Order: sequence, then structure tokens, then C-alpha cells
Amino acid sequence: MYVPPHWQTTGILLGLLSTALAITLATLAVRRPVHTGTAALLAPLRRLQSGHIGDYVAWLVAGTALLTVLTVPGIR
Repeated sequence: MYVPPHWQTTGILLGLLSTALAITLATLAVRRPVHTGTAALLAPLRRLQSGHIGDYVAWLVAGTALLTVLTVPGIR
């Protein structure tokens, strides 16, 4: 017998809270200026990514290789 799903107050409130938190964090990430020292630390990495398709391919290959290196010992 089919029983329709029930909407619970807790589920609705958690969904609304999660949505509000996601919107708040996204807004802060877009609008808040960066005043930390991490921008200076990431500057060399930002210079490596110029936006050309070759950069995306290189980062994809590097990430795949790193993921492979990290997971192979667990397979053996």
C-alpha cells in the first residue's frame, strides 16, 4: 500500500535554515573583500591559472594523478 510522504515541521525548518545559511555564505563570499594573508599565499597558484583551456586540462590531469596516487595504496 502506498503511503504518501509526510511533511514534518522539523524537516521544513531545517530545509529553510540550510537555504538561508547557503545564501548567506554565498553572499559573503561574493561581496566581502579578502583581508587575510591567504590571498598572498595563493598568488603563485593564481598566476598558474590563466583561464586557457590547456590550464584546465593540466589541472585536471594533475588532480587525477594526485587522486590516483592517494588511492592506490588503499587498493593493494
